[in-house]
Amino acid sequence: MIRLIEPLTNNSDFDRLTSTLSKFLDDPESFKFLSYTLVKFDHKFIEEQTKKHKEIGLDYLVYEKDNLINGILAFKRNPAQGFELFLLVVDRKTRKSGIGQNLINECIRIAKDEKYKCIDSLVFADNKNMLRLLIRNNFRPIEVLHAARADGMDLVKLRTQL
Repeated sequence: MIRLIEPLTNNSDFDRLTSTLSKFLDDPESFKFLSYTLVKFDHKFIEEQTKKHKEIGLDYLVYEKDNLINGILAFKRNPAQGFELFLLVVDRKTRKSGIGQNLINECIRIAKDEKYKCIDSLVFADNKNMLRLLIRNNFRPIEVLHAARADGMDLVKLRTQL
């Protein structure tokens, strides 16, 4: 089941989201695709950022099964700056099972319902799985930010028209 969660009004959502994000971000296979600095995020930092999510227009969709969060998609929306798929992470054990695709489908539905004309996403050039997933969903590269990550990896900006 996919649902939009409210971590600031539901303590259970907050605790589950922050502990799951900590677990996902502790996975070295995922971490390098989610950090510009390559400095590890500790649980306290994740909690602090989650408490600020509304200030920057960030919301979270989660994919849950058997009361476990198996995937998280964060998106930003701002009438002046647009709609951005900000983060997508799926539990290593359940990858390649359609969870990421289902979360993207829901993200696209929300953007369309809110009358946005496009969705942007930033993806490191070595994150081939995410690039393939977005390209399959009609996202196209529109810009490259060279040496954006601490190790010199480029960042690709992709966009899909709705």
